[in-house]
Amino acid sequence: MFFQRTFHNTPIMDLYDLERDNTYKTFLRTVAKLVRQKRICAGKTVEDIAYDALAHNSTSFYNSAENLTHDKHFNLKHLFYIAQYYECDIREFFPDGGSNDASVE
Repeated sequence: MFFQRTFHNTPIMDLYDLERDNTYKTFLRTVAKLVRQKRICAGKTVEDIAYDALAHNSTSFYNSAENLTHDKHFNLKHLFYIAQYYECDIREFFPDGGSNDASVE
């Protein structure tokens, strides 16, 4: 049987879960920052990427994902299309820049 810790009948996360959640949020912030840096270095606007790379009808999602607002963030599909747009390796959008060369053959 599964027992969950509660406080006033509200489930609470273990400290380990909170630490993992913070690590995940840090990861998402880093990915968003790297996507933004790539866009700025390429001289592209939010509109360019939202319309051309992601084929979205507006910039709302892209702005939210790049700024991590409204609980939006980039997923692998978004990063794949953005990498194709820039003709770069998708690993450029990850914190270590793909320096852990664990290539899959």
